[in-house]
Amino acid sequence: MKRKIFITALCAALCLNAVGCGRRKTIKPEDGWYCTWAAATLDSEPDVVPKTPSLDGNTCRQQFRTSIGGDKIRLTFSNEESGSPLVIEKVHIAKLISPGSPGIDVATDTAVTFGGSESVTIPAGETVTSDETDISFGNLDFLAVTTKFGSVPTMPTCHREADCTSWVVEGDHVSDQTYSSMELMWSYFGLCRADTWASAGTETLVCFGDSITDGACSTFNGFNSWVDNLSTALQSDPATQHVSVVNSAIAGGALMSGGWGKTGLERFERDVLNIPGVHHVIILLGTNDIPGAQYDTSEEFIDAYKTMIKACHERGIAVYGGTITPFGNNETWYSELHEKIRTTVNKWIMSPDSVFDGYVDFAGVTCYPEKENTLQTIYDSGDGLHPNSNGYDVMGKAATEEMKKLLSRAEE
Repeated sequence: MKRKIFITALCAALCLNAVGCGRRKTIKPEDGWYCTWAAATLDSEPDVVPKTPSLDGNTCRQQFRTSIGGDKIRLTFSNEESGSPLVIEKVHIAKLISPGSPGIDVATDTAVTFGGSESVTIPAGETVTSDETDISFGNLDFLAVTTKFGSVPTMPTCHREADCTSWVVEGDHVSDQTYSSMELMWSYFGLCRADTWASAGTETLVCFGDSITDGACSTFNGFNSWVDNLSTALQSDPATQHVSVVNSAIAGGALMSGGWGKTGLERFERDVLNIPGVHHVIILLGTNDIPGAQYDTSEEFIDAYKTMIKACHERGIAVYGGTITPFGNNETWYSELHEKIRTTVNKWIMSPDSVFDGYVDFAGVTCYPEKENTLQTIYDSGDGLHPNSNGYDVMGKAATEEMKKLLSRAEE
């Protein structure tokens, strides 16, 4: 009952009365800022915080892959989940020579400013976005953001499971070409978004989900989650190169309850609706709500999806459902009740009664045709729940096939 009350209250808070789930406004094409990379934030835990050296007073180089290219960029840093100010003394951005290695192209090394200053203090609970910075980069380029921190909260705001390396070195080394002595980490610290200026007709597609969207069990430093694979495919086709694909998932995240950090409903405005240039969103979220369910919660799932769909349609955003992938070989997730929830929700997502603008059948492409509750062995990372790189490959292909059709339909 409490979950249903919360969902109803959220609907009212987002002012969703004006537009029905099945109707969508039109977003006017215009030049502006469009997100090219994102990492949804949450609080940190002791095992993800660097210690030798720590972030405090030291330098951290972080890597990411763009979706669309551009000639200028702005960066957003978050201190939302921390209890004390975060001091940034310097930030530089440069092209990364090779993913997974700290070397940069020093000819591209560029200082980033905040209100004209190299330094900025971010109060607890807030974010800051940099000034626009001139730097040219292409579609699917790898960039390095190197930050010299001052005072850092004991538990800094982070994206825990980046599935790629961050490098921490002692002292001020923002412009060093590479590092030899460093601590290797696997999270993003503070850095949470990169936007580029793009022409009218550009569109941002946000992928919203949990660890299966975040890329758990993909190749470390491989940038081959299903979201990465979708971005690669769309950027390889001139007809869809105007679409920037960004990942707004949190490993361990839940739709309504039971996961890490804020629920999907609680963070939906921040991590989807407020992403610059958002025109489309794929929602693959709910797996982590299922193992704790003691009764059939499928109607609560559907109510939660409808809340997010209405929020999107109010702002002109097209929203597509992703079917929840199978977990028949995972003892924690699987039971007859839990499978009933999953299949009921998936049938609704794919039914004419659904108010999604379309769907991607991730479950259908990863399960056995004769055993729909189980991941195929070739796609199973080993826990019966998370896909491996082969699984992400087939999921990316399914998303690409559907999104190309849906994007084409939207442009007719």
